[in-house]
Parts: sequence; C-alpha cells; structure tokens
Amino acid sequence: MKRWVQWQIGSEIEGISGTVVLLDPDSALTTSDIEDIADRIELIVVSDWLELRRLWDLDVRRSPGTSSRAVLVVSPEFETPRDLPWDIEHEASAVLRVRFPVPADLRPLFRAAGDQADCLVEAAAEHRDPATAVAVAYGIRTGNSKDELDAIARLRLDPTTPSELWSMLAPQFETRLPRQIANDGGNLKGLQAAWEEWLRLGEAAPDAHALTQATGPLIALLSNGLIRPAPASAPDLPTWVSIGSVGPDPSLLLDELLDACPPTPSDLTGWIELASWWGQVRAGIAAHATPPDSAEHAWKTWDHLDLVFLAWLRNTYGGSLLASASFPRGVHQIAPFLARRVDAGASIALVVLDGMGFAQWHQLRLTCRLEVVQATACLAMIPTLTGISRQAIFAGELPSDFADTLSTTSAEPKHWARFWDGQGLAGQDVEYFKTVGRGPEDLPAMRGRAVGIVVNAVDEMLHGAEVLGDRQVSAGVDLWARAGFLDALVAAAAEQGREVWITSDHGNLPANPAAVPKEGQTVESAGTRVRMYPNEVLRQAAADFGEVWDPPGYPRGKPCPLFARGRAGFHSTGTRVTHGGLSLDEVIVPFVQVTA
Repeated sequence: MKRWVQWQIGSEIEGISGTVVLLDPDSALTTSDIEDIADRIELIVVSDWLELRRLWDLDVRRSPGTSSRAVLVVSPEFETPRDLPWDIEHEASAVLRVRFPVPADLRPLFRAAGDQADCLVEAAAEHRDPATAVAVAYGIRTGNSKDELDAIARLRLDPTTPSELWSMLAPQFETRLPRQIANDGGNLKGLQAAWEEWLRLGEAAPDAHALTQATGPLIALLSNGLIRPAPASAPDLPTWVSIGSVGPDPSLLLDELLDACPPTPSDLTGWIELASWWGQVRAGIAAHATPPDSAEHAWKTWDHLDLVFLAWLRNTYGGSLLASASFPRGVHQIAPFLARRVDAGASIALVVLDGMGFAQWHQLRLTCRLEVVQATACLAMIPTLTGISRQAIFAGELPSDFADTLSTTSAEPKHWARFWDGQGLAGQDVEYFKTVGRGPEDLPAMRGRAVGIVVNAVDEMLHGAEVLGDRQVSAGVDLWARAGFLDALVAAAAEQGREVWITSDHGNLPANPAAVPKEGQTVESAGTRVRMYPNEVLRQAAADFGEVWDPPGYPRGKPCPLFARGRAGFHSTGTRVTHGGLSLDEVIVPFVQVTA
C-alpha cells in the first residue's frame, strides 16, 4: 500500500470489525491502489446509489457484524458521509473520504505516477511550484546539458515513465535539447536530428558542446535503439561516437564500448542497462573473424560482473518476480501486461524469438528494418530452459502454476488460450503459431486480437554452433536477418494496426568445458548449463561441481537443479553456445515494442 494511502485510510481499515465505507468521489485511487487495499481487507467496489443500496441490503446486513470489509464508493455523487443514505452512514463502522494528496495541477501526473506517487506527494508538500515538485520527485537535476540529457535518457529508457510527466518538466529544463524533447512529449526526433547534424558538422554543429558532454546518456539511448546510428564525416569527433555511427570499425567500436562500461548495478533497472551494454560487447567480439585482442579483457570484466549478478539474483529474484509494476519484470508478467494493452483497444502480436539474448537482439536491431518504440527487458524463469521459461510467457504464470507440463512445450497453445479466456477473449480472437521463420514464406496469417508467435530460428543456430561458437551464431543471425522473415512479420502486423512486441524465453552463453560428474542414471537430465536430479540427496552429492539453488517460482517436488558456475558447462570438449544457467546473458532477455 502506498504511503499516502496508508496515511489517509490505512490505520482505519486495519483491525476494524464490521464494514467501513470509503468515499472516493474524485477517483484518487488507481487500480493498483484498490488492489493493494484488497490485499489487506475484503473490498467491494460500487459506483452508484443503486449498486450501493443493493449491496448493503442484500449482503452487508445479512452477514455477521464481526466480519471485516470495506465498501469503496467511487462516484462524484457521494462527496461526504451525509451524501450516503442515512441508515448506511450510521450502520457503517466508519466512513472515510479519500482525498487527492496533491494540488489540482499535479493530479493527472499523480494518477499515472505508479510507484513514484509517494515521492510526488512528498515533493508537493515541500515545493509549491508544480514543476519543481515534479523535478524533485523524479530526481532530476537541471542547469546543464549533461544532467538534463541524463534525465531525458533515464526517463525514456524507463517504460513506466508517464506521458503526463513531460509537459510538467519542460519549464524546469534550462538547455535547448532537453526542453524541446519535453515539449515534444518525450519524442527524440530533435535529439536524433542533433546527433546526425553533429556527426556531419562536428564542432560547427549548434549542439556540439551539449552532445560532447553527454556521453553516458547518448550511449544508453543508442544501445537501446532509441537513437539511430548516422553517417559520421566530421574530422573532429570524439572516438566514442563510433558506437553510433554507420559502419564503424569493429575493433574501435569494441574498445569504446569497454571504456563505456556502466557502473555495477544495484537494482533490476541497472542490470537491464548492463545486460544491454554487454550484449553489444559480445556482438562486437563475435563480429570478428578471429577473436580480437580486447576479447580477453572483455571476458575478465564479465567474470567480475557474473559474481556480482549471481549474488544479486539470489537475494532479489523472488521479490522481483512478485513485484507489481506497470511493465513486466519477469517473462510471466508479459501476457498480463499485453492484456492491459488489449483492454485499452489494441490488437497485439507477441513474437517470442526462442533463445535470443541481447547479443543477437543488437544484431537484429541493426540489420533489420525495425523502428524501436519502447525498449526494456525481463527476467527469464530459472532454470533458463525452454520448457520452463517459454511456457511461463504463454501461461502468464510462474512455473509452479504449471508444474505438470514442465517437461514439454506442447501445452503452450492451451496455456495461451486459457490465459486469454480469463481476460474475456476466446475463439478466433486468440491465435498461437510456431515457425522456424526461414523467410517471408513462413509468415503466419494473423487474424485474432491476441496473436502469439514462437520463432525457432535463433535457437536452431545456437544448438548447431559447436565449431566457432559465438562467431558462428553471429554469422547465422546476420544471414537470417537479411533473409527477411522478421522484417516481413513486423511489417505485416503493423499494416494490420497491431502493436508488435518482441521478447525471448531465455538468452544464451558460450560455455567452456569443465568437469562433469560421472553419475550414470542418477541424474534425470544432463544439460550443459544445468543438471536436474530426482531428489535433493543426489543433487547434494554432486554439489562440488556446481551451484545448488532452488529458485523462487520453480515448483517443489520436481527435479532439483544444479547450475554450472561462471562460464563453465557440464561438457568435456569445445565451446557450446547454450542456456539453462544463471548468467546475466541467460537470465535477462529483451522485451521491446517495434514497428516497421
């Protein structure tokens, strides 16, 4: 429950006996606020006099007086307790009115603020100027182009940023580009034009100084496809701009990326940014015919990050999966998120590129003719296996909720149909397709409002890359992108007016050979990155070979996983590009809205 809700009504509804009436004539409570209250006490929502009258006479009066419940009346005709029918006002254990905790000019933003609502309330109490309150609430520093462009990048990379925020922020920005972006509602067309002009004119460009100072924000926006690369012809550009120029030297690009390593994260948002950055590094290494000199340094950096990520994952994975957010944090929340888009009137196409990690996504983003609309990422289900994580996408549930079908993906069409049936969508409105995606000839005929499409092309390349590893996958993905299936799919969906969302069930990692337990039939599934044991006793006997963990969301009573450590694989020769483990590469997967 948000702090402002707790302050207004929390203490009154906790431990109450009987029925309390909550009046919300201004609709100050959002859907998530109402759900939070319902987690504390039985909650019934009514919206008019007749509905309230019927509920009180037929339900409240007939139930024991000791039962605890709340009736939320969301209607402008009930502003004060005296607006209620006389008997309801006097029979209720308490009558409380919910009030907006911010001034009128902040209310549209407040209703869309989600997790930032409390910060906005506290800032509004300290600052009478609305724009100042908004800047304080969202931690935005102003006064110079670097800080202001950093704020722009952070807000644009956060898919939960409400559209109402931009107009409130515009008066706070003191430099030209950020103010223009805010006035354009967060649209980056002005920044795109400034970027292209700078790469063409160098120091003679009007925004050259501002862009020179904004290395971090620009790299983040370029890495996520929100700014497109452009031709660079000016002779006086910093070397790091090669990251966002057309046709940069691969070795130079890789060196610049390594120099621009983001700070070690402490939350999921930071790890998503780092996963995107590392995906570019991996793609840069794989683009070379032979491993470049900087590859060893890159993988040493990965070794350090992997240890930190594993500790963070063990401590926060469960909480991250269960946290409520406007955008998915785990792949099991993708279907519920899309259901809200359909409720808002959209038709959607969810494209699941099986096995695609950030390294492959960056290749596809640059090679295909796609425009990125929104870019974020999700946590895959652990173990990062197709039968576990891909089913979670289509079921809209954690693996513990479909424990009986963990070993197969054949139930995905039923999971998808059952999920949408629960949302009031059924029959021809819901479609599921599965294809390798060889070329445009493999396009499915999309007709329903909710279309789910599994594309196996990337995963097929992973399992065949035992000769040259990442370089072999990179070459295959590049060839597949040019074959045109993904371009044609997105174009066809966009022509139908659909929102197209691309994600993956898990990423992948080039795993090196390591010691393999000699166990015969005592192991139930001998994967390269995870081995599954019939029980905890047998797994514990092999604990020296890997990482013992029962991840949250994985059903108890099912085979017990033992994960390979670091870049190790449970195989004896060669490098295999595979999945199943706990690495950053396998666990964090892109979730991106694109159009043609």
